[in-house]
Amino acid sequence: MSLKEIKELYRFLKNTDIVEFELEQPDLKVRLKRGVPQRPDVDVVQSGVRQVTSPGVEKEKVETKKNLHTVVSPMVGTFYRAPSPEAQPFVEMGSVVEKGQVLCIIEAMKLMNEVESEYGGKIVSILVDNGQPVEYGEPLFLLEP
Repeated sequence: MSLKEIKELYRFLKNTDIVEFELEQPDLKVRLKRGVPQRPDVDVVQSGVRQVTSPGVEKEKVETKKNLHTVVSPMVGTFYRAPSPEAQPFVEMGSVVEKGQVLCIIEAMKLMNEVESEYGGKIVSILVDNGQPVEYGEPLFLLEP
């Protein structure tokens, strides 16, 4: 199961009354659990290759053969990859970023809030589509140091 499929499953479940969902296969375990009023927690283990542990609860971590950093949403709002509809996105897949560089904007209560990278590295995954709502602690980007 790819990260994209897990994201689609998450988006589907967050609009339902389902509080907990678990899928287990021989080399994969996916567990989505929604607390009140928290966002769903995500745990993924695939053949010992990838592990994502409940972002924002106590620790965020993504472990693969290469250690990746997760950039999470600091607030609830709408995710935008660029400063305006006609502008180029702040970052693309493969972009090399520095600590403090703006990665995206989250609009909350008609205020545009820039999200800066807490890490330097290369963008290996953009986890949210432009214009999509995001929740506090939701993973937005994966960076390779």
